[in-house]
Amino acid sequence: MKIHRIGAGVCLAVLLILHLTGCSFRSAGPLPSAAPDNAYLTVVDDAGRTVILAKKPERVVILSASLVDLYYAVGGRAVGRLDSKTLALSPEAQALPLVGMVGNVNLEALISLQPDLVIGLQGAGEQLIPVMESSRIPYLLLRMKTYEDVRQKMKLFGDIAGTGPQAGEKAADLDSRVQATIQQLPVASKKVVILHATAKTVTVELENTIAGDVAKMLRLNNIAAGSRALDGNPDMTPYSMEKLIEADPDLVMITLMGNHESIERRLRADVESNPAWTSLRAVKSKQIFFLPTGLYWLNPGIRYDEAVLQMARIVYPEVFKHGK
Repeated sequence: MKIHRIGAGVCLAVLLILHLTGCSFRSAGPLPSAAPDNAYLTVVDDAGRTVILAKKPERVVILSASLVDLYYAVGGRAVGRLDSKTLALSPEAQALPLVGMVGNVNLEALISLQPDLVIGLQGAGEQLIPVMESSRIPYLLLRMKTYEDVRQKMKLFGDIAGTGPQAGEKAADLDSRVQATIQQLPVASKKVVILHATAKTVTVELENTIAGDVAKMLRLNNIAAGSRALDGNPDMTPYSMEKLIEADPDLVMITLMGNHESIERRLRADVESNPAWTSLRAVKSKQIFFLPTGLYWLNPGIRYDEAVLQMARIVYPEVFKHGK
């Protein structure tokens, strides 16, 4: 069964699935609000929910390719994941049973795995909260955007998997690789704008997106910094050609989500068709760059250093030559 929205019908369907699969989750209702004295771990997730793990999880299902990759990097192991066509996973993670795709979780497949912990993305997995609570399955919602998010989740995953020392070593290695790039930055900075294009709209990324965070780490001047976010989307601000011309950035970087042909049509209609576009210094100097989805729209996790280095090469090719 696929889930698209949560309601009374879905809750009844979940109870039916539990009966059919013979799972041992017997009583419905929310998870306890107070942790028992002998609880393995108590976590306040990024949705502000207190989640209690009575024992070390042994059957973890992860509803994000980025989170699967990070969990395996620190020595954790899962029993199921969502399908992903855009992020390369380790062979071991790639072989995991699938429980649907992003935005279309197969509840029957998920519950048949009898998970004792499900991990999803904050901002994308809230609709599953009633189902997980009624099934008495601990459910963590985690934010994965910035580098600080990655570092925090590495520690958390080490705590969950019981691999704290390994997680600490991996985090230190990642920090070292990131700093190796940052230490080479020139003193002078550059102005950038990061456009986000879909088939329906073009917006501008703030500093709390992946690309925006990487730009901030590289001490770039994001012309959208401090702008008012879109209602319902704290990561983006509206696109404005007038503001773009006024700021006149040195570089334009573009992240994409969706079918590239449709997105190119949207860019031509909303951006390139405006005669003022050709007056931008970035356009005149051919400093327009498309950023790869696997590093700047999906969180690169343990590969965050690659996102930092790649943007550094784009902005400062004279400093960060290929292979350096």
